[in-house]
Amino acid sequence: MRELDKVFEDYLPNSEQVVAGVKSRRKLTSGNELAVDATITKDLPKLIEQIIFDSGRAAKKYRIYGSVGQINWTLAYIPWVAILLRDITTSTERGYYVVLLFSQDMQNCFLSLNQGFTQFREAFGDKIGNKKIAQVARLAIQTLHVPTDFIAGPLDLAATKPLGKGYESGAIISRRYRAGDEVSIDKFRKDLVQLLNLYDELVTKLGSNLLDHLDLISSDDYQEAANEIATELPSKSLPDGGLPPPPKVNGKQAGKYKRNPEMAAIAIQAASHQCEVEPTHLTFTSRKTKKPFVEAHHLVPMQCQDQFEVSLDVPENIVALCPGCHRKFHHARFGELKLPLGTLLSARIKALKSRQIITDHGAVHKIYKGDVDED
Repeated sequence: MRELDKVFEDYLPNSEQVVAGVKSRRKLTSGNELAVDATITKDLPKLIEQIIFDSGRAAKKYRIYGSVGQINWTLAYIPWVAILLRDITTSTERGYYVVLLFSQDMQNCFLSLNQGFTQFREAFGDKIGNKKIAQVARLAIQTLHVPTDFIAGPLDLAATKPLGKGYESGAIISRRYRAGDEVSIDKFRKDLVQLLNLYDELVTKLGSNLLDHLDLISSDDYQEAANEIATELPSKSLPDGGLPPPPKVNGKQAGKYKRNPEMAAIAIQAASHQCEVEPTHLTFTSRKTKKPFVEAHHLVPMQCQDQFEVSLDVPENIVALCPGCHRKFHHARFGELKLPLGTLLSARIKALKSRQIITDHGAVHKIYKGDVDED
């Protein structure tokens, strides 16, 4: 297929530029699209749109577009052409869709039923995000029949960047084409229609949001993600007032509420990665972030969410604790907790009220006299 061959042959040779005698990755500028760029952003989308129309589907139900990167940024390492069912997603950052992915070394390309990694990256950070997107992919694979000559699960895109690695981990079912293979338009059409059928089947079986089927994030993963995101998260402001309660999880832990590690990361940032009971408390240095490792703890525990009309998963209700203090807040006798709990609660009462979390010391003390679920 000439479009695939052109990308394989011309993308890498046109990936660099020389400016003032210095070689660097080509920067994308408006009005300077190369022929190989147009193959990805125009020719392949047009071909795919025609295949979708010929298959009896309504092309207007899909958003079909290709990318070699953003204008004024450098050329993408892994170019792609995405086929998004508008009822599921209109962005490659979220949801799931069919996508044609070219490997970074231009030795392979894959037609892949895949997922947007950015939503996992924002929620869990790169490391945990890769684990979670792979977990969702395995769940999706279990509901589908894998056609002959298709790959189930992770891909090898020779990726060196986080988004590329996310595509590798998030692959559900894919068809591989090697550079130099003779791929006929009829073969490409047949493979694409098979993947679109699987896409439709997955929508029917699992609905619009695959993350709804992800089990509650483990305590260790939650804390690791919060610390990782805290080192990467830019300054961020949230809407004023009470926020809507978080969604509940499905699966084995149905009924519990999802915790957003980004909310915990904001609290950890505000505490400067120090224990809020006593900043001099010793902890260890995280191998991943190179910063003191602290753990996020909800002052009014998430197990009480049903008692509130607003979210308890907000930074104002989250404190950073050294691991020892965190264990104490979950396992110590109340007499040992009363003083540090009261101090933290007094410091946060005004902020809690700003989020419409109305409570008092007596009500919170009553909670901690019983068992407090792990954060």
